[in-house]
Amino acid sequence: MSDGSNVGDTRQAPQGGGATSMYFLFMMLLLLIMLVPELRISLGVAAGVIFTPLFSFGGRYPLYTILATGFVLTLINVWARHHFTDWVKMARNQAKMKEFNRVYREALMKKDMAKMEKLKKVQMEYMAESMETQSQMMKATMITLLIVIAIFTWLWTFMQYMAVYTYMAVPWNFRADMNAVFIFPSWLWIYSAVTMPLAWVVQYIFKYFEFRRKLEEMEQGEQKSGE
Repeated sequence: MSDGSNVGDTRQAPQGGGATSMYFLFMMLLLLIMLVPELRISLGVAAGVIFTPLFSFGGRYPLYTILATGFVLTLINVWARHHFTDWVKMARNQAKMKEFNRVYREALMKKDMAKMEKLKKVQMEYMAESMETQSQMMKATMITLLIVIAIFTWLWTFMQYMAVYTYMAVPWNFRADMNAVFIFPSWLWIYSAVTMPLAWVVQYIFKYFEFRRKLEEMEQGEQKSGE
């Protein structure tokens, strides 16, 4: 299961720990921003410099504002996650872990202690690879969280103070207030209902072209080696 080429990856474990520490510090900073209204409002004002002229529509079409904002934020989030994630490597890691779990279950059922001891060493190598992938995904999270807070603060301010009309017709109510709160504001439920499937579709498109590009590079490499 392991040809020894992955042994060097274990040296990257400390980098994963360093990335985790940076992530923790960044999360503390974000928590401070969320707890201090002045900082949060400042971010919202900064986002409004771009989003107010582009997507406020004079406050007349709040539903369109929510949809447009959700589309832009989804593109930013998915692009950042896609940019910092090696999907081919992640797929290989998942395949290796699936095979590892199968072999480990067989060894466990047979009570083959010697094989289980060897598998534990292999598991450490796989964990190092997994930590490296998670570290890259943390970078995307750190980049987008500030943007998310800024845009959501602007969107909340828009719905509270800028939207001229906040009512819309839904199947169960012809005059539903988007600012009404059901655990979260109704406009946030609308936002989530639109952006969650949209994020899946956009991510699928990105991954499709990424894998297609990788396959073309592999085919070109095979052709050159064949020459």
